[in-house]
Amino acid sequence: MRRLHDKVNIVPIIAKADSLTAEECLSFKKQILNEIGSNKIGIYQFPDLGVDDEDFKDVSMTDRIPFAVVGSNTVVEVGGKKLRARVYPWGVAEVENSEHCDFIALRNMLIRTHMQDLKEVTNDVHYENFRCKRLATVTVGSPTVTSNKSLGLSPLEQLEAEKHERENKITKTESEMEQVFETKVKEKRKKLKEMEAEFAKKHEQSRRQLELQQRELDDKRQRFEKEKEMFQQNHNSVVDGHNTNSQTKTIDGHGKLDKKKKKGLF
Repeated sequence: MRRLHDKVNIVPIIAKADSLTAEECLSFKKQILNEIGSNKIGIYQFPDLGVDDEDFKDVSMTDRIPFAVVGSNTVVEVGGKKLRARVYPWGVAEVENSEHCDFIALRNMLIRTHMQDLKEVTNDVHYENFRCKRLATVTVGSPTVTSNKSLGLSPLEQLEAEKHERENKITKTESEMEQVFETKVKEKRKKLKEMEAEFAKKHEQSRRQLELQQRELDDKRQRFEKEKEMFQQNHNSVVDGHNTNSQTKTIDGHGKLDKKKKKGLF
């Protein structure tokens, strides 16, 4: 609101006013007005138009600020009439009832009684103030140009000085961005080199470990082959000895048989 109050008409409102009691609503309005005044925020000042309307005869427009409004997208039947309202267990909050909220007053103010005044204030006050400020920055000195040499220059020279300063700022910004980009690229390359060195180191360790395992397997295979050869030799020796004993026993058996046969014949 501080940034907008000198550019547009500000009309403060309180939404969902049906969630407040009458005393709470009045207290909340006073609190909002106090904060607006303490922060020096300019709101729309209602002129005395001398309007004789039933909606305004009890309470003036200034006393209604900020407007406490109630909204509803449903139509209900109250007392044989269809109205926009919000139904609660304790009663009905009518949107178009001045005793329940300020919706009627706000609507009439915007589209009936104060529309032309709002336009005139926007055009004659806010726009003129904005135009004067812009012209002052061009003729007296732009707030972006801080050099004392720029004071007293013609509007064209002033614009040229501002253009030159903007170009210098753009050039400086581009240079800073390039430096930042180069720094990031160097850091990225350094990180990649470190990762490559670490990967090469791990690869070399894995290769050495595999070679060591291969040598161990070769040694085990050689020992196994030697043990197998020795076992085969021992086995062959045992088999040869067994065969020799078997042949000897067979020969001895045949000799005894011949003797028995001879004895039987005689």
